Amino acid sequence: MATPPKIPGMGAFVDKNPGASRPAAPAQVVAAARLMVAAAVVQLFASVVAIVYAASPDRLTAIQAQVDAMSGNVPSVESVRNMGVITVVVAGLATVCAYLLFAFFMNKGRSWARVAAGVLVALTLVQLVGISFPVGWTTVAQLGLGGLAVALCYLPQSNNYFAAVKAAGK
Repeated sequence: MATPPKIPGMGAFVDKNPGASRPAAPAQVVAAARLMVAAAVVQLFASVVAIVYAASPDRLTAIQAQVDAMSGNVPSVESVRNMGVITVVVAGLATVCAYLLFAFFMNKGRSWARVAAGVLVALTLVQLVGISFPVGWTTVAQLGLGGLAVALCYLPQSNNYFAAVKAAGK
């Protein structure tokens, strides 16, 4: 049987030593992964609300006012609204997938996942610009859930787990 090709960086996703046993994830890491899943659910809810708003008559009126103020080659109101809806859908799906992916690999002991989750939480801070309530509570909830998840991953017992998984070649 032929050996599979060597793909640089693939070791971050697949087990390098599949025969070795992986240490059990401590309660802090399991809780962190669950918090990340909860943040994904919050993002899903926020995305649904954003899609409903992006397709609403109120938003259409606001777009019409923006288009009326433009000069030159002016896009249609429908195309601007459709681009807004598509942007919200793609960004929402990407964020939900990122939260779930990082939670999965965090639970498997991949140290890069806790770093990436920290970056995702930091990027969520950008959403606080121009926040409007009551929908803005979803952003605050994501910051709280994600921040707590990342903090749990850097506790001493969690650090030991990530180091043990790395040492085991998993």
